[in-house]
Amino acid sequence: MIPGVSMLEDSSAGAAVYRQVAQSSVALSFRAVPHTVSGTMDLTTGLQLLLAFVLVLLNGFFVLAEFALVKVRTTRIEELARKGNRQAMMARGMLDELDEYLSATQLGITVASLGLGWVGEPAFEHILQAMIGRPTWMTDGASHVLSAIVAFCLITFLHILLGEQAPKILAIRRAEQTTLAIALPMRWCFRLFYIPMLAVNAGCDLILKLLGLEADHHEVAHTEQELRMLLFASQATGSFSFNQLLMLENLFDLSKQTVRDAMIAWPQVQTLSADTPLDEVIRTVREHRFSRIPVLDPKSGDPVKYLLMKDLLLLLPNEKDWQRILRPLRIVGPGDNLEVTMQELQRDGANMAVVMDGHHPAGLITLEDILEEIVGKIEDEYPRLPRLFLKDALESGAILLDVAATNTEAAIRELIAAIPMSNIPNDVDIAGLALTREQLITTDVGFGVAIPHARCPKLARPIMVFGRSEEGILFSPTSTEPVRLIFLLITPADRPNLQVFFLTQLANVAKSEFVREKLRQAKTGEELLGIIEAADPAVTG
Repeated sequence: MIPGVSMLEDSSAGAAVYRQVAQSSVALSFRAVPHTVSGTMDLTTGLQLLLAFVLVLLNGFFVLAEFALVKVRTTRIEELARKGNRQAMMARGMLDELDEYLSATQLGITVASLGLGWVGEPAFEHILQAMIGRPTWMTDGASHVLSAIVAFCLITFLHILLGEQAPKILAIRRAEQTTLAIALPMRWCFRLFYIPMLAVNAGCDLILKLLGLEADHHEVAHTEQELRMLLFASQATGSFSFNQLLMLENLFDLSKQTVRDAMIAWPQVQTLSADTPLDEVIRTVREHRFSRIPVLDPKSGDPVKYLLMKDLLLLLPNEKDWQRILRPLRIVGPGDNLEVTMQELQRDGANMAVVMDGHHPAGLITLEDILEEIVGKIEDEYPRLPRLFLKDALESGAILLDVAATNTEAAIRELIAAIPMSNIPNDVDIAGLALTREQLITTDVGFGVAIPHARCPKLARPIMVFGRSEEGILFSPTSTEPVRLIFLLITPADRPNLQVFFLTQLANVAKSEFVREKLRQAKTGEELLGIIEAADPAVTG
């Protein structure tokens, strides 16, 4: 019974009033009681919502900037900056001060997140209370808690979606474009946050110092192995050719090689004695057609200078004293680092050096010999070395049309076991050499082809073994396509340029889809050998 109404129950007017009030009471028990919202409060709530939306966007911008700066390739930004791209120039400055700009993004994210919680949640809570109201069975405190929970969930969802996840994915997938786009606004934000960041960076440096870490490293240098893996991954995606990958790999190996690895052995060197008559000198030049010839001291027999053929044109018509046009000959040791030797020859403007082992000449090294370790054979107008073919190396090895192995190591060992024992040295672990090379970086060159290779001491001639796997073998954990065609290449250690020659030719064979398909369909070893012979242009070894 409703207080103050029971006295009216007996009269008709009183009954009517009682029924009206009772119906209203019942209705209220099922209908929420809305909060009255003044016009001022509506305006305030609208401004809070607008500010919350702006703060979400600001949070997203700083997240976008943070991930873009970390993900973007510095070399690419440097390339664009050198071309005059103004946005790239600003981005390059940001990357040069990466720690400071990352501090600015973190400060921006923190301020935006705190501001969002400060204005966003109350605004959404007020709207939700106005929409939901308060059921009669719920206290004001419970209604407030319910609205706060729903508002918190809603603002958190928007924060994660628009302020974190979407900008993060965009920055990772479009790092270069994003970095260029945020360069100018991020620079203004950096200036705005400069004073607070001084305190942030000072505190960060102090914490790192307490942990025993240096605070001034902006970028961690890649190791050689990491660079090899990056280059291989880029080649696998088609960023550059396999031949370019080979040259880069040879460039890495150059610092590990010595002069002995690239020199021409002294018995193969054509020489002249300083007391040789001019007519004999000219006859020797015409016969051998070398552009440079070492000249020996007639008494000691030691190489002291060299003759450049075009200098003969400087002699007067009746002049016989050809010794005056000789050039100094630099001396290096067989154990000298090949890369250092190349730099010394470049610095001195010399093209040739004699390799002295103690008091005796061991060989001759030229800049061309060193460059051949990187790019492969550089043949002149008068080739002198025999022509070699993939077919020749394959005939010295073997052909396996059904490789049973299911992993890389087993496959390499199976191919090596097929080589005739008479063609390989007895005391050399060729499998170990090939597997060691494979551990440095996978020889999976893509297209379902792998070219494991090694340089073998005491080997007389190049050997190649072809293997075909029907099931396919994943040569590395990062391989996306199983290898079905395997070319195992073993070359003499004392002729490193042969490896470059054959790897280049095999790379050309591997790139041809037509040849790969023919190799997969070959029924016999003879048929496969014919395919290799037809597809293989001669290389000079």
